[in-house]
Amino acid sequence: MAVTARIGLLEHRGKVRTQAGAFEVERADEGWYAVGGPPEEGAGRVRYDEDRQVIHIERPGIAVSIDFNPEPSNTTFEFQGHVYGVGSMDFGEISIKEGSRAVVRGHLTISGVRLVSVESELLPIERELAFGLALRGVALDEDFWRADHVRGTW
Repeated sequence: MAVTARIGLLEHRGKVRTQAGAFEVERADEGWYAVGGPPEEGAGRVRYDEDRQVIHIERPGIAVSIDFNPEPSNTTFEFQGHVYGVGSMDFGEISIKEGSRAVVRGHLTISGVRLVSVESELLPIERELAFGLALRGVALDEDFWRADHVRGTW
């Protein structure tokens, strides 16, 4: 199932679109974003800590952190008793695997991310995960831009 997350120009708002519908995302306190959801699921929240390179996801009864390691092959997170590996996002591709099995595939877009497939075991956090990956993508893009301009390559 495809999931699209878009971040607004000033990063105060956004939108996540899933098979269940389109849901608003609004900036909350302390760097968190409130991610809307269907009435039966309610809202969750997500935060990307750029300094520590960690995505924090919270939903009722769920708390997940994805701590991005400088070595992309070492970035893992645990969710509901399973361990998932997160690939590098450096070239715009998004890949999350459980062992050798792909559970999320997608890519960065100019305004966020498009996850072209999300396996069923990650559906409980699909909206927050997509928006968190979009926040990380924006941060990576800003880092690359700064590095190029500081070195004077442009």
